[in-house]
Amino acid sequence: MSEHSKTIVIVGGGLSGTCMAIALHQTCPNHQIILFEKNPEAPGRGIAYHTDFTHQPLNVPAAGMSLFPDQPDHFVQWLLKNRFRYKHLVPEVHAKAFVSRKVFGDYVTEELEKSMHGAGSRIQVRIDQVRKIEKSGERFIVGTESQVQITADVVILGLGNFAPADILSDDDSIYNDPKYLSNPWTDKVYSGLTGYENILLAGTGLSAVDVILGLRVRGFEGHITMCSRRGRLPLPHDLSHPPLVIEYPGDLSPKAWFLLVRQLIRNNRDQPWITVIEGLRPHTSRIWQSWSIEEKRYFLRKIRPFWEIARHRIPHESFQLVQELIQQGKLKIEVGTPRMISADSTEITVQICGEQEPYCTARFSKVINCTGPESNWRKIKSDLIQSLLDDGLIAIDDTGLGIACDADGSVTGSGGQRINGLYCIGPMRKAQLWETTALREIRDQVFQLAKSLN
Repeated sequence: MSEHSKTIVIVGGGLSGTCMAIALHQTCPNHQIILFEKNPEAPGRGIAYHTDFTHQPLNVPAAGMSLFPDQPDHFVQWLLKNRFRYKHLVPEVHAKAFVSRKVFGDYVTEELEKSMHGAGSRIQVRIDQVRKIEKSGERFIVGTESQVQITADVVILGLGNFAPADILSDDDSIYNDPKYLSNPWTDKVYSGLTGYENILLAGTGLSAVDVILGLRVRGFEGHITMCSRRGRLPLPHDLSHPPLVIEYPGDLSPKAWFLLVRQLIRNNRDQPWITVIEGLRPHTSRIWQSWSIEEKRYFLRKIRPFWEIARHRIPHESFQLVQELIQQGKLKIEVGTPRMISADSTEITVQICGEQEPYCTARFSKVINCTGPESNWRKIKSDLIQSLLDDGLIAIDDTGLGIACDADGSVTGSGGQRINGLYCIGPMRKAQLWETTALREIRDQVFQLAKSLN
């Protein structure tokens, strides 16, 4: 390596970490890049793009899934080159197609392999779990589960999303019961089923819809109950119109923004209301950053549920399937939160408690936690995160949504000081940016960071 080269360690080999490695390969030809991922099947795929997710579609059309900001049609072109290979999964290739998660995972892993091949030994992927990161002068000592220690100039945290918070009982024995699944992104969800069970999905959002699709493609004919505090299902995409062009009107309070959105929808009745939501997307982080901590808490408490439904949508085909199952009596939506009552050798008895309506009690063969990734960082269970907190290398933001960091992802320690050389990307930046879990935002982050490290 040249005297100007750096050793950069990326912790986490899901979408965020893999995009970071690809961006560094393109932008920083002299640096040594080491990507750590604990799961041998996960590099490039993470939990969302597993090889088994053949029939669960992405919730974003193909036109929005390029890994490269300067090549927006890269993924569509890749699909066209590989259309025969995926004929059984992608019957038609076009910009508005909702492609299988497995296919997108193949695309990401192939781009990672291409970068590794082009870089030679300069990019390494190590299957190992990072347990400890310590500051040593101007550098870092990265320690792993296999007792390896790496000295790094830069460490980038790309840990992605964490599993949902347990929601049912304080009785730890329940969590070990095979009938209760705390993580919907695992093959265990579909194991041991006859196909005629009575299943409860705790949650009515994107994760729950993904599980329904996974059950149906496997021939499941049983009964499914979904429950959430408000009982609202994701809405379908409408790609008939482009996003509405919205000029930033200046800093407004959350309530004023909410009223402005309603006004924009009324003023543009000739277009689907979704175009207004999409038109806001370029301004989302700026809006979030303009608010005080009190205003952010107001948004999280009062407006967030409506924003989540409007912003995070599903393919029309997925929406149709859910509606058909409801009409056929195979899917029921309950308004309320689940509480565990008891579990025996065959079933779990759950009480679903609404805010106003009386509770209902039912027995289920399986209960699957589909409430979505844990977003309260005060509840996240991670030895590495706890170690970094104990050492003062990171601090949880006042909102609790992520770790404190600057606009470029540089991490802020417990004393409010910038930790030079320590960065975070992807969902870990949620407290700073709010909109930071989709590929569009992640790819912009990683290429901007890579350029600053060149």
